[in-house]
Amino acid sequence: MMAKPNESVRGPVVEAKRERRGVFAFFRESYLELKKVRWPNRRELVSFTAAALVFTLVMGLLVTAFDLIVSRLMSLIGLI
Repeated sequence: MMAKPNESVRGPVVEAKRERRGVFAFFRESYLELKKVRWPNRRELVSFTAAALVFTLVMGLLVTAFDLIVSRLMSLIGLI
């Protein structure tokens, strides 16, 4: 028998019990999952941050340049 698309393989009874476990179980499970995460070290964090800032700066410059070019073209043909 196949499970319905919105129903887990475990079945509705197990899911109902799981939902009743409460808020404390949610935080305990969240904490256990966060312990499995591989956190970046300081060197990786600095390099990822620098890469994000450089990317943001480059994209900002590209959008600004595109905006200026389109504005000039529109003023040359008399649309603005």
